[in-house]
Amino acid sequence: MNSLLERKLLFIRTVLGDTHPETVEFTHCHDHLFVFQADYTVLPERICLDSYKRTKEEVQRFRGKGGKCVVDVQPFGAGRHPEYLKKLSAQTGLIIIASTNLHKSLFYKPDFWSFEATFYEISDLFVSEIKDGMFEFHPKDPFHKRGEVRAGVIKIATEEEGITLYYKKVFDAAVAAHEKTGALIITHAENCSVGIEQAEYLLKSGVEPESIMISHMDRVVDIDKNLQLAKLGVFIEYDTIGRFKYHPNEDEIVMINKLLENGFGAQITLGMDSTRERFLSYGGSLGLNYILTVFIPELRKSGVSDQHIEMMTVDNPKRALVFKEPVRE
Repeated sequence: MNSLLERKLLFIRTVLGDTHPETVEFTHCHDHLFVFQADYTVLPERICLDSYKRTKEEVQRFRGKGGKCVVDVQPFGAGRHPEYLKKLSAQTGLIIIASTNLHKSLFYKPDFWSFEATFYEISDLFVSEIKDGMFEFHPKDPFHKRGEVRAGVIKIATEEEGITLYYKKVFDAAVAAHEKTGALIITHAENCSVGIEQAEYLLKSGVEPESIMISHMDRVVDIDKNLQLAKLGVFIEYDTIGRFKYHPNEDEIVMINKLLENGFGAQITLGMDSTRERFLSYGGSLGLNYILTVFIPELRKSGVSDQHIEMMTVDNPKRALVFKEPVRE
């Protein structure tokens, strides 16, 4: 059973349990809600989101503007907090999809588990966190205790060098975990060329295009490379919205319009890739609701239809996040 057309679409797995895809409405497909420091991490303070109260305040503002769902892609062993995600979802009504994942190597201490772990051990981690429960946050030991919250996506990353020997092990483990679970694979791509390399590697490994989402393809506005990626059929995730050190929103909007003009609207998803610097509740700028309150009106002004906006923020996330029938158990 290799074709996605032959595989049943099952459910979306949230931190509160499995839900029907139709319950998912406006969605950020790549974001961060909690990021805590730990003894085994190397995290810059500017990305840390370590206050339940402040994150809840930010989420309530997002919900008040129509935000419904967030995919939290904070990785295993990099300060994620599944129990807080569950509590936050229950208290605010935000649908949250959590991730089993590994971050870029530079965010971990040199003796972190994954560097010596085998492909099989990493794959087992991914599968168990989807099927049995994610490991809870602990500042001393990332394996301290397995909780009840189950992951709903697999997130992996590479650096500018692309799929080195270490990252090949991680990518192969993600492929194996996808085959056993049917969960979406989301990647962190440092640049457009790396994003294309990631997509081609996963496709050659047997993952169907609609089970792949390549993030950060808008850090550099390269329309040709984005069109090249789009032709592979995978989902493309844009989250450099409002990051003016990279480019103004106008450049992002030009690229989105170009993809829409070429018929690739059904592959675009959006997110904020939030950090401490972006959450208003932590003293940052923009806010989690920036796409809803600022960027979408800018899209409309440029001529993007409400139908395409609905496609990018509701329809595409539903199709991407739904679990597919596993290729093999």
